[in-house]
Amino acid sequence: MKILVFADIHGNATALKAILNQEREFDSVIFLGDAVSPGPQPNETTELLSGLKGIFIRGNHEFVMLNPHVTANWPDGYKALIDWTFDTFEPRGYQLLRSFKKGGEFEVDRQKLVLAHGDENENARHVLPDMPDELFKPIACGSQRSPVLFGHSHIQFRQMVGSQEFINPGSVGQNRCGHVTACYGLLIEGVYSHQHVDYDPRPWLDAVDRIEPLKEHLTFREAFKQQVLTGFSVGQRTPWSELAKLGYR
Repeated sequence: MKILVFADIHGNATALKAILNQEREFDSVIFLGDAVSPGPQPNETTELLSGLKGIFIRGNHEFVMLNPHVTANWPDGYKALIDWTFDTFEPRGYQLLRSFKKGGEFEVDRQKLVLAHGDENENARHVLPDMPDELFKPIACGSQRSPVLFGHSHIQFRQMVGSQEFINPGSVGQNRCGHVTACYGLLIEGVYSHQHVDYDPRPWLDAVDRIEPLKEHLTFREAFKQQVLTGFSVGQRTPWSELAKLGYR
C-alpha cells in the first residue's frame, strides 16, 4: 500500500498541486492538519483535498477557521487576510474541515501509528529536531511505542526518542528553511521516506495580488509574498536559519 503523508498546506493549492502531479498513484492519504489559513487559495485547497481519501487530522488553523472570534486581535494585515478568507470560503469547505479527526492512535495498513498535528505540547510552540526528548512526548498522545507522524513545525525531519520514532513530513505550503519546495512523505508497505518537489510559486503570488482587502495593506502583502519567494515563511531568523544551514527542509 502506498500512502501520501503531508501537512501544513496553509492555503497554498499551488504547492499541493505540485505534489499531486508528482505522485499520481497512491492508495490513500494521511493529512496532519492546517489546510487553508492563512493563505490565498483556500477554496482551491479544499477542492483538492475533497478528491482524496484517507485520514485527516485537525490542526490549530482548523480551529481558527471554525472559531472566527479567535482572530479578533490579529495584526491588521493578517486580520484583513483572514477576514477575506471567512468571507469567501465556501460552505462545503467548512463541511470538510469539520470532518477532520482529533489526533490519536490509528491503525493504518495493519500498523498502529500516532497521527497528530504537533501542537499538543503547551510548553513548546514548535517541536524541532534540536529540542530535548521530553518535549516530544505530548505529541505521542499517550503512546510509548507507535511511530508518531506530526506536522505544525514546518520542518522535515525524523528522530528517535528512546524506542519511539517521531516523523515530520515538513510543510506543503510554507517552507521555513529557505527552499521554494513542497515537502511531504510516502509510506509504502509500512516504510516511510521523506520527499519534496520544487514548484513555480507564481500562481500563489498572483492569488495574493488578487485579494482586494490586501490592497490597503501593501507592506504586509509584499512581506507575506516573501515567505514563498525566499522559502522562509516566518522570516530568515533563528532557529530556522540555523536549521537551514544544517540542510533541513
